[in-house]
Amino acid sequence: MGRHRRPNYDCNRPKKIVYPVKENVVHCCSQETIKHVHPSHTTVVNHHLIKNKHVFPHTTSEKDTVESVDVAGNSFNGPGGMGSHHHHQHEHGHGKCHCKNKHKW
Repeated sequence: MGRHRRPNYDCNRPKKIVYPVKENVVHCCSQETIKHVHPSHTTVVNHHLIKNKHVFPHTTSEKDTVESVDVAGNSFNGPGGMGSHHHHQHEHGHGKCHCKNKHKW
């Protein structure tokens, strides 16, 4: 037959009530330095201009020409026949005679 159990009451045991855990928060802070590098560069450009100046030197020279004619007299017996003449042309540059028959001037 069925047995009835009786509730288990322990009269000598103290009763307790447990409350929810109270949480304490402790904040620990630390500090750190992070370098943020922003590089830059400067280029110096040196400009050099060359001006080419063109000059045109010019010289001038002088040239003299001299002509001489040898005329024979009225003699019919002279060299070359009647009234013959001999023609010489001389060029002179810078005071010097450059002809074949040099003359003293």
